[in-house]
Amino acid sequence: MKQEIKILRSDLVAKCDQYLNGEIGKSDLENYASKLMIGECDIYEWDDDIISDIIFQWESQEINFPINKRNIELWKHQLETEENLLSDFNLWNVHIEPQKAICEKHKSKWNPINKKLMVGIGSDLNADPIHGLRHPKEKGTTGWYIWTGEYSESDDFFKPICAEHLLQIRPDLIKYFGLDVGYRFLIDKKEYEDVWFDEKLITTE
Repeated sequence: MKQEIKILRSDLVAKCDQYLNGEIGKSDLENYASKLMIGECDIYEWDDDIISDIIFQWESQEINFPINKRNIELWKHQLETEENLLSDFNLWNVHIEPQKAICEKHKSKWNPINKKLMVGIGSDLNADPIHGLRHPKEKGTTGWYIWTGEYSESDDFFKPICAEHLLQIRPDLIKYFGLDVGYRFLIDKKEYEDVWFDEKLITTE
């Protein structure tokens, strides 16, 4: 006879911790979610939409957010706080309207970038504050350069990274990438924000 088993948020948090600690992998989470969805040996139930949504996402990877370290951290955060940040860290288009709002606020034309092109990154993006500026784009680049700490003229100061990859590193930066050539910004994690136009950036000479 099948046994009824209630799945709690704490059960999924424990699975997240196991993944983050390297005790289980992606396939283990997929198999766990599949077992809960199918219920071959027991009957699993939950009356929490967050639990059911996350189980479905883990079980159906081909149509949902990928299982990786960043997303597992975000699923755990959602289970513990009910705040869902998965879209912010995975979907470029959710940042389009915020981009337009930033441009309107600072009187810039909205000039979106190709998310497949490169952004120049200098130093640790986990530090504060973050500086950003936009030059005219060159081949394969967006024209954006981002850094923390002291600026350097060294040729190897900036490393190229695909703009889309910043979603899972600092998605809060994406809303500034619609600012036109010549704009700069300075922000920190405490919501300080300064945006201004610098005409010297119009030329890279």
